[in-house]
Amino acid sequence: MHDRTRIKSLFLDYDGTISPLNVPREESRVPDKTRATLEQISGLIPVVIVSTKDLSFLVPRTPFARAWCGIAGIEMKIGSKVEQVSPFDDAIERVASALDYAKSTAKDTGVFLEEKHDSRGRTVAFCVDWRRAQNLETARFQANLIKNRCIELRLNIINYFEAPFFDVYPIPVDKGKAVKDVQQKLRLKDSTLYMGDSEIDNSAFRMCDVSLGVINEESRLQSLNCDFFLAYGEVESFLTMLLENDLFFDSGFPMIKTNPSRMSEG
Repeated sequence: MHDRTRIKSLFLDYDGTISPLNVPREESRVPDKTRATLEQISGLIPVVIVSTKDLSFLVPRTPFARAWCGIAGIEMKIGSKVEQVSPFDDAIERVASALDYAKSTAKDTGVFLEEKHDSRGRTVAFCVDWRRAQNLETARFQANLIKNRCIELRLNIINYFEAPFFDVYPIPVDKGKAVKDVQQKLRLKDSTLYMGDSEIDNSAFRMCDVSLGVINEESRLQSLNCDFFLAYGEVESFLTMLLENDLFFDSGFPMIKTNPSRMSEG
């Protein structure tokens, strides 16, 4: 028997979900066909972006969205209004200290530092990424030095299983809480679909009626707490089918698979 739900709101991760992974930051974008379909869907129901990227990155690339949760929910933008969900001014100096250390340690190692800025232009978080390093072993060693320094500074680290990158935040982050906050502000009560591709999306999966994992070269299905999954290459065809099916999600869609090893975060 197929699960069938008429979707009333669509929540989306960005990297690896509606945009390709492993492209330079400045080249990152939603593919044209996916973007065109999302523009049509957004004319019918609210579309919300929930990402570890900051708002200055997300908003220009996803103009079809009704709302955005940037930096894993640290900042929220609904319409033209931006607000920080939790105070963290006391951690800004520690973030700056960690970033200074990271810059000096990462120099000439192939470790890339992606700074995440709030709406006031402050660096409030950053990603340490060594995917493109020529010597992965050396880069990993330097990245671990940075991680240890961040831990000493009482900053919050988000690791991704065996992935050559991690995120550093001033406070604990929770995509599920970000989803809940938007649901309350937009009065979205039920029939929400969430799409994401990594462990940090698990709390958001649990907040939504339909949870759909997107599998790409860095995803581990067994670590995703989603009911269903599909391959990244089938995202555009899925969104098109959802639109053509009057926004009814059907687990019988040809690209949809049931997650055989749904796991709770633990």
